[in-house]
Amino acid sequence: MIKELLLGLLMFASVGAFGQTRLSEMAEMSLITVAPGDELYSGFGHSALWIEDESTGLSVVFNYGTFDFDTPGFYMKFVRGKLDYMLSAGRLSYLVNSAKAEKRTVIQQKLSLSIAQKNEIYNFLLNNIKPENRFYQYDFFFDNCSTRFRDLLEDVLGEGLVWERDAEGLTFREYLDIYLANKPWQDFGIDLVLGQPTDEIADKRNEMFLPDMLMMHFDEATYNGKPIVEDKIIIYEAEEEQASVGFQILPEYVTWFLCLFGIFLSVRHHKSKLSDVWFNRLLFIITGLVGCLIFFLWFLSDHMATVNNWNMIWAFPLNVVLAFLLFKKPAKKWHTAFYAIFGIFQFMVLGFFYTLPQAMHVAVLPIVLYFAFKSFNLLYRTKKMNT
Repeated sequence: MIKELLLGLLMFASVGAFGQTRLSEMAEMSLITVAPGDELYSGFGHSALWIEDESTGLSVVFNYGTFDFDTPGFYMKFVRGKLDYMLSAGRLSYLVNSAKAEKRTVIQQKLSLSIAQKNEIYNFLLNNIKPENRFYQYDFFFDNCSTRFRDLLEDVLGEGLVWERDAEGLTFREYLDIYLANKPWQDFGIDLVLGQPTDEIADKRNEMFLPDMLMMHFDEATYNGKPIVEDKIIIYEAEEEQASVGFQILPEYVTWFLCLFGIFLSVRHHKSKLSDVWFNRLLFIITGLVGCLIFFLWFLSDHMATVNNWNMIWAFPLNVVLAFLLFKKPAKKWHTAFYAIFGIFQFMVLGFFYTLPQAMHVAVLPIVLYFAFKSFNLLYRTKKMNT
């Protein structure tokens, strides 16, 4: 559905649909907000700008944050933060029909702007959609489909524009947690790869990275003391679906199980010589692979929100290699040094888990607890490994 929508938008933009370069006095300009959808890619909503001029028959929706699925090396560019996003344009019907198919509400806010301001915005978009100008480097928090329209309005209206609504006082991560409340595994995965910058409190401008928040700030914004939204219309209202009340296997359930099972194996190893080597190696490989991903996004990508990630303390990239170098007889001296240093770091994370500069997902706590326990357990056991 998303690919069909994008193709429709690009086709519309590529056939010279913009025969008119100046809007008439009858032209209307509206911010369109599409509610969040069920899929992860649509889970935060969408913003677009609709320009309609009945006197000439012009009706076009401008969308930032679209991209070409057939871009060579699409996935690698996406992961590295080097994928080119673009401004596209299409008919409102494409947007509404896609939203209906995904049961997402569509809201229109008609903007109270002068014809000169509308023309300035329209001509900016016409210039921006040219092949040489339409591509840009997307940033989920600071340069997306919502922030582009915020910035455009600020540039055109200048100091007369006042965002009256106060900020909610939430961090970027807390906003994501709200939108991912019904997607616990996606929330866990995103929490793992986002670093300390995500825990900064979003001011009123920065929280407009979310289409819903942009819409609410538009509701209360004024220009020279007058509201900029003159009318608010629900184009399509999706029926509310009752949330599923079925049992969910949450990430923290899995990590607590692994923690307790690992401790059980350690106790049994002490009493009955039941080996827990395979379990420790598997856990080290998994956390090492997570650490490699964190390292890649921190040092080898252009993503601003994935730097300074404290999860690397427990998801140590070299765990992948250490899984095969540790847990064997005879124990070497560096084994003892590693267990001591690694264990101390895990205890530090445990002690300051809820006061760290970066908020860690609750499912991380059992993993850190197990690593702390196991490090000092192995310190004790290394004395017997050589015997």
